[in-house]
Amino acid sequence: MKVIKRAEVKKNARSGCYLFKAFAKHKTIAVFSSRRFRINFTPETRESITVAHRKVFCRLNRLDLNHFTCLEQVHGANIVRVTENDMGKGVLSNLDALKGTDASLTNIPNVVLAVRSADCAPLFFLDTKKKAIGAAHVGWRGASENLPAKMIQAFRRQFLSKPEDIIVGFGPMIRSCCYEVGAEFREVFGSYVFKRDAHYIFDLPGWTTENLKSEGIKIEQIYDSQFCTSCMNDEFPSYRKEGTKARHMWSVLTMRY
Repeated sequence: MKVIKRAEVKKNARSGCYLFKAFAKHKTIAVFSSRRFRINFTPETRESITVAHRKVFCRLNRLDLNHFTCLEQVHGANIVRVTENDMGKGVLSNLDALKGTDASLTNIPNVVLAVRSADCAPLFFLDTKKKAIGAAHVGWRGASENLPAKMIQAFRRQFLSKPEDIIVGFGPMIRSCCYEVGAEFREVFGSYVFKRDAHYIFDLPGWTTENLKSEGIKIEQIYDSQFCTSCMNDEFPSYRKEGTKARHMWSVLTMRY
C-alpha cells in the first residue's frame, strides 16, 4: 500500500510561514501561516488590528492584500469561481466575504485565494497544465459532503482539467493522533473512524485522501505537510485546544505567470 510522503515545506525564518516547494516549481505560491498572526475577525479583536496583521503577513510574503479573496466559511461544501472583480472581498471585514462558501478556484494570475483554519483541513489545488488553482476549508461537515472530491469535479467543469494534472497540498490540520469524535461519526466515515482505548478517533487526512482518490487523484499527486494543529499547538492554532480564543491560520495561494 502506497503512503503519502511528507511534503517538502520551507519555513521562512522572517515571516514564520511555510511554503510548499511542489507548488513553487510551477510558479505558484502556496503558503500557510503559523499562529503568529491574528488574521481572523473576532468580536474580541478590533478590525484595525486584524487588518494590520494581514498587511504584515502580506508584506513578509510579498503578496498584495488587495488581490485577496476571502470566504465566509460556513462549514459546507459550496465552491465559487473567483474573478478579478472578487479581489478585495472579505479583506477588510467579514461582511463582504464571499457568502455561503468554503472553497474557491480561479485561473486568473495574481488573484490570491485564502482560507482560515484552526484544526480544519486547508487544502491547496493546482492544475499544472491548465494553470488553475483552488483552495478549500474542510472540516468534518465539509468532509461528509465530499468537498475534496467536489473540488476535482469543479476543476473538470470549469477548466476541463484532467485529474492526472492536478496536485493537492494538505496544510496543518487535526489528525488521528488527536481527533476524538462521537460514535455516530462511524455512520458517515466508516473505517476512517476507529476506537482507541475508550475513544473514537477520526482520520481526517485519510478520509480526504480517499475522497480525492475517488476522483482519480493518485497518492503521488498529494503533498501532505503532516503537521497536526493539536500536537503542534505551540506553532499552529487549534480550536480543540483553545476553544473560541483560538487564532486562525491563513492558507493562501496565487499564480505568478
